[in-house]
Amino acid sequence: MKFLAAVAGVVILGSTALAQAPQQPAAVPPSTGPGGTSVSILHLNVASMDRSLALYREALGFEVTTAPREPRAGGALVSDPGAMLRTAIIKAPASSFSMELVEWTGTALRPQQARIQDPGAIMLAMTVSDIDAKLVAMAKHQGTRVLTAGGRPYVATGRGGENRAVMVQDENGFVIELVQNAGAQGPLSNVSIYLTVADLAQTVNFYNKVLGFTMMPPAAAAPVNERVAQLFNNMSLGTMRTARGTFPGSSQQIIFQEFGAADRRPPLRHRVQDPGGPIFTMNVNDFPAVMAAVRANGGIIGDGEASATLAPDARASWVRDPNGLLIRMSAPAR
Repeated sequence: MKFLAAVAGVVILGSTALAQAPQQPAAVPPSTGPGGTSVSILHLNVASMDRSLALYREALGFEVTTAPREPRAGGALVSDPGAMLRTAIIKAPASSFSMELVEWTGTALRPQQARIQDPGAIMLAMTVSDIDAKLVAMAKHQGTRVLTAGGRPYVATGRGGENRAVMVQDENGFVIELVQNAGAQGPLSNVSIYLTVADLAQTVNFYNKVLGFTMMPPAAAAPVNERVAQLFNNMSLGTMRTARGTFPGSSQQIIFQEFGAADRRPPLRHRVQDPGGPIFTMNVNDFPAVMAAVRANGGIIGDGEASATLAPDARASWVRDPNGLLIRMSAPAR
């Protein structure tokens, strides 16, 4: 589980962080055509490693599986040769979910603060056994705020009984949904990744044609119900629709959600080092064909505003999906 380094166009797995050894369970056959073959864990850029580790470990209950070490050079990933990065990997107990926290120093940073309706926003949905205890613990951490109306869990009653949930935002802008289940395995489990998108149909098309997802065309958007509006305490959320996909060569799922909101901003344009920016890394088959598919289906090659021209022998590149999400795509190691 290491941060990816690109040297002379070849992707090298470093010694401590952003690219986890690709997740490729034996039960999931690898792709043989152009597209994704494996994916890393989710990487989240944070303003302060110490504060974020304290929040996720002490308040939410994540386990630290790779502790942060001394900062190391990150010039192979960003243009600033003085850039340094520090990383840590955390895991949800009673779950296979892991993610990496990444802190950059020695380079100018542009912190991002995406709202839930803004394309590129990341949300983590977690099952907890005691939602009130989590809220009390999270309130002690700098920059953490409750989004849900009234600053307390939203309560709904259905066929399954009482449902309690709350939305919280950390100092980096990442939204965390806590859903209570008294029968959960431990205090924290079942973490899911959500990505807000600009156009769900376009996003489904991009991931299907570029990376080999097998999602069906999405249904029409429906009006946002009271529960969602109250959870986000946002009456501007007019409509909503979702699609669930699985990264080829892995069991890692991602849920894409589109909100119709008059005040929605353009897609996120974070750089590799910016706090609040999410990143994935992937191995792909037939790298040139995948890059051509990125161009043809609304993505951007490189980490800029417009697609870059790659060298003929390039074997790795940053890519932006149509929502601004950064993905490091690499050909398999020779």
